[in-house]
Amino acid sequence: MIERYQYSGIEKIWNDQNKFDTWKIVEQKYLETLEDNKISPKGVSSIIEKTEVLKDEVYAREKITNHDLASFVDILQDKVGENSNWIHYGLTSSDVVDTANSLLIRESLNITIELQEELLHQIELKAKQEMHTPIIGRTHGVFAETTFLGNIFGNWYQEIKRNKIRLEKCVQTISVGKLSGPVGNHTVVDENIEKLTLDKLGLEPEIFASQIVARDRYAEVVTSLAILASSFERVSTNIRGYQRSEVSELSEPFKKGQKGSSAMPHKKNPITTERITGLARVVRGYSMSSMENIVLWHERDISNSSVERIILPDAFNLLCFITKDLIAIFKDLHINHRSIEKNLSDAANKLGSQKILSALVKNGINRDDAYRSIQDLTFDDSSTEDMVKELSEKYRLDPNLISDFIEEETALVNDEESFNNKFQ
Repeated sequence: MIERYQYSGIEKIWNDQNKFDTWKIVEQKYLETLEDNKISPKGVSSIIEKTEVLKDEVYAREKITNHDLASFVDILQDKVGENSNWIHYGLTSSDVVDTANSLLIRESLNITIELQEELLHQIELKAKQEMHTPIIGRTHGVFAETTFLGNIFGNWYQEIKRNKIRLEKCVQTISVGKLSGPVGNHTVVDENIEKLTLDKLGLEPEIFASQIVARDRYAEVVTSLAILASSFERVSTNIRGYQRSEVSELSEPFKKGQKGSSAMPHKKNPITTERITGLARVVRGYSMSSMENIVLWHERDISNSSVERIILPDAFNLLCFITKDLIAIFKDLHINHRSIEKNLSDAANKLGSQKILSALVKNGINRDDAYRSIQDLTFDDSSTEDMVKELSEKYRLDPNLISDFIEEETALVNDEESFNNKFQ
């Protein structure tokens, strides 16, 4: 991931040194289990625990072996010395790499989930602050009917909450390792040793493993991140729409000293929500790569390996980065209540159309005929009062039958207790 979009907590997990350190943990816990079960001599696991394998050492050795895990094992054995031949006993590369990957992915998921909790908190605060703020609702970008700004924020909250639940399910899906050797057949490492070692790492064994942890698990993680990124893009796209000059109802924060344009001093461009939109596209692309990685030859090939070196750290980096962006936006989101009220006023003649239609239908008027009559009047920009007058004359109705119905149905309120309960 380029430095501009790195998230420090994720970068600490996926840098090569931490990756090698995690490989060492897997090898150490495995040796510890062998020792506990009197399969290998005592003491090697404790030496491994204290031994440091530096990334530059692995890089240098890999120039000879052309194999990073084999290089790591060579260096670890050299440093441990006596009885080091028990290191990696009966294992294949994927036993260590895939088991370590599960630990790295799980740690990344936990950080991502924590950030979603912070984001949800900020959206909930804004929703509750604006639960009684009427705003013109739009469908197809066109004035529809009045809703509440708190309801709009609540809708976003619920979508992101569903995404958080998906990520929590992914923690369970990915908490799987394998120490079953080449092609997963337990020729050297029996199932009990595998289970005891994975227990120490908080992982379950991959049942009927091939040579790898199944890549549909990885795909579930990455596609869940892609769905979340798409939800972020929906929120961001709508904030951008609200920030348009002719709408001007919401806008993202604009810091002191910030410049919106190199040429036009008046500009306050929605650059953060546009950045979220762009980076969401990248994460979605990774979901396709993750699904293609499911398709491997027989017990395994490594066509997935090069892809995962990119998409796993990048997807988590980008997701966490844009989550922090959204958190900052909601903390200081600018809400222009004057524009909200003005747009409601401008839409006033459109807002009664469904209520007038319902009033006419309720009073026995043919629905299609009533619809066409109201449509003609609204397209002519007739006021609500003029429409009530013309329609009551046309259909020989007491105008109060229409006016009273509109008034009753227009009593738009949010019950505070009911509203707050929706965030439980």
